[in-house]
Amino acid sequence: MDELEEKDIKTISFFHFLHIYLAGGEKMRRFHSYTVESYLQYLKKLNITRRITEIHLHHTWKPTKRTYILASDKEKVIYGMWRYHTKTLKWRDIGQHVTVSPDGLIWDGRDINIIPASILGHNNYAFAIEMIGNFDKGEEKLEGIQLCAVKKLIEGLFEIFHTDQLIFHREYSHKTCPGSSLTKDIFIKKPQNKVKILGEAIATKEQMKKYMLLINPLPNIQCTPDQIVTYYLNEGAIEGVRGDVAFAQALLETGFFRFGGIVLPNQNNYAGLGAIKKGMAASFPSPRIGVKAHIQHLKGYASKEPPIRPIVDPRYTVLEDIGLIGSCIYVTDLNGKWAIPGNGYGEKILKILKKIISLPTQEDSADIWNKAILEENKKLKEENNKLKDKIKQYEVLLNTLIKEIENFLKTDV
Repeated sequence: MDELEEKDIKTISFFHFLHIYLAGGEKMRRFHSYTVESYLQYLKKLNITRRITEIHLHHTWKPTKRTYILASDKEKVIYGMWRYHTKTLKWRDIGQHVTVSPDGLIWDGRDINIIPASILGHNNYAFAIEMIGNFDKGEEKLEGIQLCAVKKLIEGLFEIFHTDQLIFHREYSHKTCPGSSLTKDIFIKKPQNKVKILGEAIATKEQMKKYMLLINPLPNIQCTPDQIVTYYLNEGAIEGVRGDVAFAQALLETGFFRFGGIVLPNQNNYAGLGAIKKGMAASFPSPRIGVKAHIQHLKGYASKEPPIRPIVDPRYTVLEDIGLIGSCIYVTDLNGKWAIPGNGYGEKILKILKKIISLPTQEDSADIWNKAILEENKKLKEENNKLKDKIKQYEVLLNTLIKEIENFLKTDV
């Protein structure tokens, strides 16, 4: 009896070992946590190869804050999300770039240079944040160190990526994500649309040209579409004015270069400078000089520093006379100053600018496609190597099993 019990125990122990081996054969994907400050410092040193213009915000719904707080191993909560995303949803990695936990830590996720699985159809230029918790009304509250961490993170990302676009998942979905209890003013210190007039252009030449021709395939200008876009970017760069902002304003002022108002197409006046009545407005000898005047006038509103190049803007001295020099830091500050009464004038410019920036470029599309192929090839190679390793492990296991069975049979005899 004792001998039989001992043999049974040996057999059960072996098959228990086999069960544990098969169940635990998967290697755990590791995740690292940071303070907000250390994560932002890490991000600034990172070689980011793709363009990011939007910050997407989500809540996990599940796991909840309670799940995370009660977990003895916090990393396993993040790992659980990774397993769900990769094993159930069949994604290549965890969907988000970072996860903000209830203790205010930032957990790393998907490679920043890979587009996230964030909002269907809107992922190309996104940075995705997941907040652990269910923040629908009547459920958990986003508060304390977690809320503080999310706010600091968003503020830091705005600075790093030169954007102010915070997107809630529910804006493009029927979901309540990131929670029906949350509004954008919780996360942003200053109102949105605070886009500075001065600075480097974010939109590319290709995007600017593409959007102009999308709205008006036959712009009534005295140069090519390619040239007008180049003039705005080059002249803007010289004076420190965002050429894409000035171009968006020109599209608004000229009706996408259809004209039809006071200014005539052959006047090369793209900003309505000195416009009084039909045909009575400032005229410039060439499109380039017209763009230069526009850039100088816009700089006059935004900066107390005089233009670098000789002044060709006939209205620049008017700004000096009425004390408007340097009075408009942001595009929306032009309301009631550039345009009178000007309600929503700056917002209209920004609406055009946002549409320009949102257009995908050929380079972006090719880059995304190439990265996707490389990533897929890498994944296939990794899976192939894992399969080979698994086969070897099973061969060893099979040999062990055969020996155990042989020993068991010998003992039994």
